[in-house]
Amino acid sequence: MEKKTLGILLLTAPYTYQNSHTFYDLAKAALEKGYGVKVFLFVDAVNNAKLGQDPDPDIPMNDKFQELADAGAEFQACGLCTSARGFDQRGSDFIEGVEVSGLTELAEQIGESERFITFGM
Repeated sequence: MEKKTLGILLLTAPYTYQNSHTFYDLAKAALEKGYGVKVFLFVDAVNNAKLGQDPDPDIPMNDKFQELADAGAEFQACGLCTSARGFDQRGSDFIEGVEVSGLTELAEQIGESERFITFGM
């Protein structure tokens, strides 16, 4: 039996809304239950995976995202969104495991997912 996949579109930046924390908890639970998790970071959500965050006393969101990537979650970040925010298009500003891609890859993720959830404003 093939593993079921949960697709997630995240639109919001860390530390502004609760979305990033809720996303993290959901993705972690899905991975622990054996689901595949595919994430597309769009608009301000690309800031979640940016290296060098220090939101003391909270655990940096990029560390939480790295934990998910290490557990098998697949991350893609919108290329236009990263460019508009001054990030390197090769992904060097992001945690390991984030691929800079485009909306075609988002469409593929949606098609490959049994369930697809959006965290927006």
